[in-house]
Amino acid sequence: MLLPTPNGGSDQLSDLSFVSDPLYKIFHRNVNARIQRLLGEALAQKYSSRTGKSSITSASRTFLNTHDADDFFNSLRAGLFRVREWNEKTTLASFELFDEKGSIPERQTAIVGDFIRLSMPGTGKSVWATVIEIVNEAGEAILTIKPSNNPPGNEPNKNTRSHFVASTSTNSFCLEKNKAAVSFYVIELSEKANTDEAGNFLETARNVAVSMVGPYLGIQNGEWKALCVNFLQVTGREKNRGL
Repeated sequence: MLLPTPNGGSDQLSDLSFVSDPLYKIFHRNVNARIQRLLGEALAQKYSSRTGKSSITSASRTFLNTHDADDFFNSLRAGLFRVREWNEKTTLASFELFDEKGSIPERQTAIVGDFIRLSMPGTGKSVWATVIEIVNEAGEAILTIKPSNNPPGNEPNKNTRSHFVASTSTNSFCLEKNKAAVSFYVIELSEKANTDEAGNFLETARNVAVSMVGPYLGIQNGEWKALCVNFLQVTGREKNRGL
């Protein structure tokens, strides 16, 4: 059986029934949910030699009942789109939000078309991504970014991607409520080194090195894990409510 991809395009996901990964079983039961379909696409890439690399980082909390899970999910939903607050939930990475004109907006909530500047140890410099999709629906909230050129006013050559992975890559930051559980995922799809849009040989060499060494050292995955875990931490208000 082939399953259509989350973006609604003509590409299809292969049948993954042979996979023992427990995430496949969750995906298979919830095939119509947007986040679960992103997980399915990541698993399809994991077992395919024709696409870039994928990764899934996650954390989850289970409550005594669905009412508490609903309350907790709704209390966290808005925070997913307040990118600057992510700085409080990671140990090394830092994030800054810019509007489509390259200015720091007064608003706290990201919108489609915004830029995010990400500083990650081991990359050699800050990199840029743009927000390409925001989903805010019952039971799931998603913010998806892809590598981009620098925003206006930050670099004269707008054809140069200031990121060490190619512009076909995406990162989806996902908050999900499923029955009595609330989960946070960072789902990375189609990751490969940016060798075609880097602008010069030194940038290309840096991108290849970072894309190979970063995952090996576990720096990026460690930061995403910290974000997942800390996003689901209990606040003082929630402690008082017994969550």
